[in-house]
Amino acid sequence: MIFILIRVFPFFIPVLYWIILKTIFIFDGRFLWPLFIALAVDFLYFLFIFLKKKNGDAFVFLLHSFVLMLAGFSYVLILSSSTFINLFLVAWSLIYLLYLESIFHYFYDTKRVILLDLKNIIAYVNLIAFFFLTSLIINLRIFINFSLVYVFVAVGLSAFILAMSQLRVNGIPLKKSLIYSIISALLLIQILIAVLFLSVSFYVSAIILTVLYYLLSSFLVLSAKENLTKAAVWQYIIFTLIVMAIVSVTAQWL
Repeated sequence: MIFILIRVFPFFIPVLYWIILKTIFIFDGRFLWPLFIALAVDFLYFLFIFLKKKNGDAFVFLLHSFVLMLAGFSYVLILSSSTFINLFLVAWSLIYLLYLESIFHYFYDTKRVILLDLKNIIAYVNLIAFFFLTSLIINLRIFINFSLVYVFVAVGLSAFILAMSQLRVNGIPLKKSLIYSIISALLLIQILIAVLFLSVSFYVSAIILTVLYYLLSSFLVLSAKENLTKAAVWQYIIFTLIVMAIVSVTAQWL
């Protein structure tokens, strides 16, 4: 019975998540408690995986999944067009379905683990989720003077969980993953402090922070796997500089 639920939940949870978010925004956010239903069902999915596979990483990815759920919810808060909101909810729910399905194949090591490679999925999903979260957080800081303490805690905690999941899925030992994740969170908080002083829109600030997160997370994974070479460093730096140049040129339209 538990295995059947494990197979059903990756398809059921994204649909439930979409319905709940859609309901929340129909009522203009007056009722937020339904979101906890989605989080509770999500918790059961990872708990069942832990009970069947006896792998403690299930709880690492449980926290990671919570961040993804909250990232999708938070980004909708700053979208103004109902058309964009509807398109976003469908797209993010499908991405979340792909993520949950890849979680199953990762823990059960099926033949589809290569097709649904959790390493690649987490690398890209983390970037998107980090952008969503930082967009909202910086938006709150700029427009309602959100407390810097809450800003730093939110960004630091999110960065820690995202880094932890990416390091663990790449086979980095738990203790080393914890150390690297803490380093990642602290460095991103310092970068955030500098970004907040820039006279640009919250979207540009979020893009800059996300690009630097990409650079930092890539270096951390390569360093933890002892694959950090000069060629790899320059590859990521050049890519980052190109993106930064594009952002600086187009900043006036963002």
